[in-house]
Amino acid sequence: MSFEIFEQQFGELTELVIQESTTGNRCVIIPELGGIVRQLSLRKGLTLFSLLKTPPTPDSLLADTKSASELLFPFASRIPDGKYKFLGKEYQLVKNETGNLNAIHGLVRKQSFNIEEQDIQADRASVKLSYSINNPEGYPFAVDFSVLYTLHADGRFVLTYEAINQGNEPAPAMFGWHPYFVLGNEQADAWKINIPSDEIVDFDNNQIPVGRKPFLVEKPTKIYQKAFDNCFVVNAASDSVTTELISENQDITLRIKQETGEGKFNYLVVYTPPARDCVAIEPLTANVDSFNSGEGLNILAHGKSISGSITLTLV
Repeated sequence: MSFEIFEQQFGELTELVIQESTTGNRCVIIPELGGIVRQLSLRKGLTLFSLLKTPPTPDSLLADTKSASELLFPFASRIPDGKYKFLGKEYQLVKNETGNLNAIHGLVRKQSFNIEEQDIQADRASVKLSYSINNPEGYPFAVDFSVLYTLHADGRFVLTYEAINQGNEPAPAMFGWHPYFVLGNEQADAWKINIPSDEIVDFDNNQIPVGRKPFLVEKPTKIYQKAFDNCFVVNAASDSVTTELISENQDITLRIKQETGEGKFNYLVVYTPPARDCVAIEPLTANVDSFNSGEGLNILAHGKSISGSITLTLV
């Protein structure tokens, strides 16, 4: 195996590419745009599949409001009216969702990340990026956030995040990743999905949790004529669960494995956009609006950290 890491230009943006020359497996990262993965390609057999749907041009990527591939920290999804109460104090976040109704998807989106390290080994290559949150509006805490992207010789792509509280006060923290997945040139209606959950979060009209209810579907289930925009409580009996996106026509399955257990990825959002040309599968460490409900919320004391990994494989 022969790995390399190099820079390339995407308009005015500078990308980092991790590539394995034998298979062509590669990921393309944009540190200065929220540290996102713009492209991920993994091989099965003779075919190299591009697995992420992101806006196709630099300008459309910069203008993207759909959070394609974005890292969501220190909260994911919506906080109604941008208001939350933490340890007896009330806070007001910037209402940045379209329509200005809610705060959505955290504070590191589209921020410029630092490149901390680039590492090449015989069996893997990785890039580590970081961003420091320092008392922004509505979140008066100091938290160092980092993400490590690793491409392995066996075809695994691993995203590992870590957050460390550098402030003196306890800080609330939640992390999620927001990729839109594609399988070849097929529409999502051609695929099946295997969601590792028996319990779905019940939303109100503002997509805020109001309870839970059973999730009773065939597993895997056909996506055809189904519209998902749901959060699930995953079956966390072991230390991980795996969501499968399946194309029987192409004989491929994308596996998205998330760590589970205390402080890990115990929730999952699945979303089918109206165009039905991709599926968003978003591992979360806490429930939607956990800053208010506390469901799954990590509370970091001074000097304490939290971390977790998401692993993608194509079989």
